[in-house]
Amino acid sequence: MLNEVFHDVYVSNILAVIIAMPILLAVWSVLSVLFKEKTTWICVIAVAISIVLIIYITVFSRGESEPGLDLIPFSSFVRARTQPHMYRSMLMNVFLFFPLGLFLPYLIEGGIKRRILLTVSWGLLLSVTVELIQLIFSIGLCETDDVICNTLGAALGSLAYPLSVLWTKRKNKTDKSK
Repeated sequence: MLNEVFHDVYVSNILAVIIAMPILLAVWSVLSVLFKEKTTWICVIAVAISIVLIIYITVFSRGESEPGLDLIPFSSFVRARTQPHMYRSMLMNVFLFFPLGLFLPYLIEGGIKRRILLTVSWGLLLSVTVELIQLIFSIGLCETDDVICNTLGAALGSLAYPLSVLWTKRKNKTDKSK
């Protein structure tokens, strides 16, 4: 059943996925302000689920694929010119790490820049780890572009945190003016 859900998301309309990301970003940034006391627990659970899903999707649910290594950055863009399905693959790599970026900054101490930098770094580290596992166990193509897209997904998701800081400041101003 889980594989069917992942398949349905993977083959969904690309435009829907592109639209979903900023909507999720905005919704979570508002919800994190409204449910401030519960945000930490929600984020702990969401980050754990994100990591488990990332590992499951990229390591354990892999069908047969040709193992290999592609260390040339942005070679997927070149291949996508003749193989348009590559754009979907790249977008899904971004989308896969988006939830990690969405929730992880709320669990890191420090200012906005530190939280985002560490979130992106954790996304990069997790992505490199997944690609190395794929390479070592010959369960897929180990690609630099996957690392780039995954890290981009974590970075885009992390933008919810500065938005929630802005919402909090705005809410505090509104509360003080009452």
